[in-house]
Amino acid sequence: MTDAASKVNNILSEYLKGDKKRAYLQLKKISKKYPLNEKLKFNLAFIEQDQGNVEDAKKIYLELINKFNNFNSKINLYNIFLKEKNYLKSLDLIEEVLKIKSDLIDVWIDKAYINYKIKNYTLSKDICHSILNKIKKNTKALNLIGLCLFKEKKYDQSINYLFKGLDIDEKDLSLLNSMGEVYYELRNLNKSEEYYLKALELKPDSYQTLNNIAGFYLETNNSEKALSLYERALKCFPDEPTILANISKTYFSLNKNELAKKFSKKSLSIKSLATAHKLLSNVYLKEENFIKAWEHFDGRLNEDNFIYRNDSYNLIKDKLLHKRKIDPKKQLLIIREQGVGDEILYGTMYKDVLQNFSNTYIEADERLIDLFINSFGKQHANKLKKFGFFSKNEDNLKNIDQVLYAGSLGYYFRNQLNNFPKEGYAKIDQTLIEKTKKELVSFDKKFKVGISWKSLNNKYAEQKSLSLENLLDLLRLPDIDFFNLQYGDVLKEIKDFNITNNLNLINLNHIDLFNDFLKVASLLKNLDLFITVSNSTAHLAGALGIKTLLIKPFNQATFFYWNQNTNRTPWYPTIELIDADIINNKKLLIELVYSKLQ
Repeated sequence: MTDAASKVNNILSEYLKGDKKRAYLQLKKISKKYPLNEKLKFNLAFIEQDQGNVEDAKKIYLELINKFNNFNSKINLYNIFLKEKNYLKSLDLIEEVLKIKSDLIDVWIDKAYINYKIKNYTLSKDICHSILNKIKKNTKALNLIGLCLFKEKKYDQSINYLFKGLDIDEKDLSLLNSMGEVYYELRNLNKSEEYYLKALELKPDSYQTLNNIAGFYLETNNSEKALSLYERALKCFPDEPTILANISKTYFSLNKNELAKKFSKKSLSIKSLATAHKLLSNVYLKEENFIKAWEHFDGRLNEDNFIYRNDSYNLIKDKLLHKRKIDPKKQLLIIREQGVGDEILYGTMYKDVLQNFSNTYIEADERLIDLFINSFGKQHANKLKKFGFFSKNEDNLKNIDQVLYAGSLGYYFRNQLNNFPKEGYAKIDQTLIEKTKKELVSFDKKFKVGISWKSLNNKYAEQKSLSLENLLDLLRLPDIDFFNLQYGDVLKEIKDFNITNNLNLINLNHIDLFNDFLKVASLLKNLDLFITVSNSTAHLAGALGIKTLLIKPFNQATFFYWNQNTNRTPWYPTIELIDADIINNKKLLIELVYSKLQ
């Protein structure tokens, strides 16, 4: 055994000196002779990990933990799981490590970080405060507290903690990047860019910073600048799948679809990344290659944002079909996802699933249930449940055998262009339409047009939104009564706009534009035209079959259903898509509106 130890030491020395491949093969060979040598196995696992053979390394670490309760294997394995974003497995091992050795500050920091990632912000902050009680100048703890406060929307407190960290170390890259992220959320774009650039100046080859500043430029519609930075990152980290996926996303925003496909595929050839699958799906959807698109569309289910935004995910994940056939004899649950707009969009497929699979339940936003019952028939009323009825209740979920998130229905029901609806599916009671018509009698101009100019509660909200001033020339047209269909806190904005410009943008105070979808629908049904940006009311208008002009945002902020090669979307036949730059051509916009009113 002493001879074996000597051989192992010589091999490790050779590995460290640079002859890695030869040393690696020698170590693999000698490990077969001594399968129970703990130290030898650990070194082999470490080298497997260093060589990029992560799955082999994980198997060896697990074997060492099971056979020898090997402490260092637990540390290395939890770090692998952490890098793979397998947070719960990583956390389990961290707990074991801390039971053995409770004074490892870096491990406590990792525990705090994981709790931050899984949205357990209170525990993450508590751990960090405990660390700061021992080490007052721990910038990692200050950064994590700042990030937790940021996610809790306590922006002033977040910035305060980040500044405390920068007072200790003004060159801390993580703190500078966090400041950039917080200021971006606050839409202080100059400050955000300033902090990202400070970080980049300090370490021009930092993966984290290059990725963040490139993402900043991509999100703010400066795709060319983003591309140059992603390409710079790729030179520093060749064949890094996340960078390749981000380059793909950037090419897609530049309408260079073939290059977008090329880089997505290259990324996926290295690692199955959720973002690359999602992007490739979006490219195929734009090309109307639906079969290929749906093959990749479920990639969104593995995105961090999807998992942690859908807090029912962990409860139902083992029942997800993942493109397997739906068994008509078993209970099927469809779960809403994203916002109300996406739910209305995916609602275009609810009739298909209800007609083909009688053992189906659909969880919906409570505000949409009456609309869906009216649209699909009262015989399906008992099939529509408030969101969370099953997906957040273990007892109710026991009788459910198979689960799909609503967007996954496309794989089953929208594989060809002729599978899409030829008319709006949403229906409301005619008496409600007539009642609203009577309420509008006093508004007697030649045409009635609705407008909606904002998107809310979305990271692209600002890029998707307009101001009333953008529509001023349109709203001055003398033969049109314009009706507000913009939900949210806009009454003061409308009042000030009307007074300043001596106009009358009409707001019907008795209609709750955010909650009462049936009354909003009845107003839409009484309009000659609806002009809108990308928001939930746009989806409602499309579902109702209302003649609609939709002003698209730039590509990066355009969701797949609006991002088309033509001015039409297969999801809603009556919606016409127009580019945002039409706002700068008032004459063209007015001509377009009148052409739709004739």
